[in-house]
Amino acid sequence: MRLTLQALAQELNAQMEGDADTPVTGVSSIEFAQEGDVVFAESPRYLRLAERCPAAAVIVWRDAPSIDKPVLRVESPRQAFLKAMELFAPEPRHPEGIDLNAVISPEADIGEDVAIGAGCVIEAGARIGRGSVLYPLCYIGRDAQIGEQCVLYPNVTLMHDVRLGNRVIVHSGSVIGADGFGYATVDGVHRKVPHIGTVEVGDDVEIGANVCIDRAKTGVTRIGSGTKIDNLVHIGHNVQIGENCLLVAQVGIAGSSRLGRYVVLAGQVGVADHVTIGDGAIVAAQSGVAGNLQGGQRYFGSPAREHSRQLRLMAYTSRLPELFERVKELERRLGLTTEEKDE
Repeated sequence: MRLTLQALAQELNAQMEGDADTPVTGVSSIEFAQEGDVVFAESPRYLRLAERCPAAAVIVWRDAPSIDKPVLRVESPRQAFLKAMELFAPEPRHPEGIDLNAVISPEADIGEDVAIGAGCVIEAGARIGRGSVLYPLCYIGRDAQIGEQCVLYPNVTLMHDVRLGNRVIVHSGSVIGADGFGYATVDGVHRKVPHIGTVEVGDDVEIGANVCIDRAKTGVTRIGSGTKIDNLVHIGHNVQIGENCLLVAQVGIAGSSRLGRYVVLAGQVGVADHVTIGDGAIVAAQSGVAGNLQGGQRYFGSPAREHSRQLRLMAYTSRLPELFERVKELERRLGLTTEEKDE
């Protein structure tokens, strides 16, 4: 795609400074910018770097100082840059039609304009909504349901009775609807607990690569609409995740926990079973959530505590060796012996 600076300014509702006919052919970060790219800067430090890079133009905040390069002034450079990325992003070229090497039960319901790649297996009773795309080697179990305009990349597995909403994206290697980790120890033997529930995924959810979402023992494991799940996340049986949550890589959520709306779990956060996390809570990376967390706050550590409190505790802990030596010195000055201290 190729736009003039003036055309891009109109698309971004930006105030333009510089040659209106400057050609813009792509978007980039400052570090990798080439001639013709547009980049963004939202602080003086990055503005200086952007001025020196080869980019054709820079998206900046409204009252940013002028630089020796064309600029587009907007309220939010980051949001404007995301819109520019959408403008220049190539249209995805998904497979079309139904490959002759797909195995489709005659009892499956396939909607209009569905694409099914080679090696896909679709069991009896499965339903696939209009315009959805299944890349090669996907498995869709008995009575599973896929909404409209979904995209399942290669090697995605949807087990029986799983339900996906509309416009859901599932990346390669993910398994939705496997049995949860449930066993009862009887006479020293771990006996498997049947999982007879299902998984429901709302609209506009994106699920990364190699994600595992377990089916419920009874009832439903639920992923709320608008939630985005990174790679290598595990969601246990009967977990309830609200709308528009963000789960970053290697998050693990044990069974029957509940997340409210707009919860953020950063990388490698672990959540114990039967925990409730309130709306808008943010849990920092590598934290361990052992108990309920209120909404609207930031948490950090293991066990996860309110962020500023945890930082204070860490600061105190780092001073323990110094404090220990001071106590020893005070005891020496007071002439306390081990026996006296024990008394």
